[in-house]
Amino acid sequence: MPELDPFTGRTAVVTGAAGGIGAALAAELGARGMSVVLADIDEIGVRRTAAELCARGIRALGYGVDVSDPGSVAELAAVSYEEFGSVELLCNNAGVLLFGEVADATIGDWRWLSSVNVEGMLNCLHAFLPRMRQTTGWRHVMNTASTHAFLPDTSTSALYSATKHAVVGITLGLRPELAEDGIGVTLLCPGQAATRILDAQRNRPEGYGRRAREPFGTGVIPLAIEPHEVARIAVDGILASDPLVFALPEFSRETFRGQVEQMWRMADDALADRVETSCPAVD
Repeated sequence: MPELDPFTGRTAVVTGAAGGIGAALAAELGARGMSVVLADIDEIGVRRTAAELCARGIRALGYGVDVSDPGSVAELAAVSYEEFGSVELLCNNAGVLLFGEVADATIGDWRWLSSVNVEGMLNCLHAFLPRMRQTTGWRHVMNTASTHAFLPDTSTSALYSATKHAVVGITLGLRPELAEDGIGVTLLCPGQAATRILDAQRNRPEGYGRRAREPFGTGVIPLAIEPHEVARIAVDGILASDPLVFALPEFSRETFRGQVEQMWRMADDALADRVETSCPAVD
C-alpha cells in the first residue's frame, strides 16, 4: 500500500518548470510538503518561479538545464543531491510542440522534438534512477506524455504525437522494471491545457533549422484546463500510484473518449474475422 503522506520532507525534481504545468506541479508538490528543484532551459524564468515559491514558504531551487544535453542533466542531478541530499520524485515534464504535415516537415523539426520529448526524458532517467535505486522507501517517477498519443487522426501534429507515443511506450515498460525496486511510475497525459506550449519554438536552437509554421498562433491555449488543475490531478495520481492519468477540460472528455474508442474500432476492424470466399466447384 502507498504511504498516506509520501511527500512531506522529501524532494521532487520537475523539468519544464519555468511555467505552465511544470511550475504548477512544483507549486502543488511544495504545498504538500516537498522540497522542489525546478529545472528549465529558461534559466531566468525558472529562477523567478522558484523565488516565488520560496516567498510562499516552499523550499525551492531553480536551475537552468537543457534536458536534451546529457551533461546538463548530469549537473542538475549533482546539484539536486548536493542541495537536498536525496530525490524521491522525478517529474519528466519538459516538452515541446510544433505543427505541420509529415511531408513538409524537416529532419530538424523531428530531431528537435525528439531531443526534448524523448531523449530529454531518457537523459533524466539515466541521471537520476541509479541513485534513486540505491535508496529505500517511497520513490516515484512521473513522465508527461499527451492525449495526442491516443488520437486516431494526428494530422498536423504527427511528429509531436509520435514523440508522445514513445513516452507512452517507454513509461509502460519502465513501470514493471522499477516495480522490482519499489519505485512507482505514473504516465501523465494532459490535453488542451492553458500553457505556452504553442510558443515552444521560442526556445528552439538554431542548429535545428528554420522554425516551423505556427498555424494556431503562439498565445496561451484557449478554452483549456488550467495548469494548477492538471497538477492537482497529476499529484493525486502519483499519491494513488496510478499507472495512467488523464487531465483535460471537462467539456472535452466525452469527445476524447470517442476518439480513443475510434482508435480501438480501427484495431477491432483489423482483427475481425474475414469471411473467405471460394470459387465454385467446376464439373
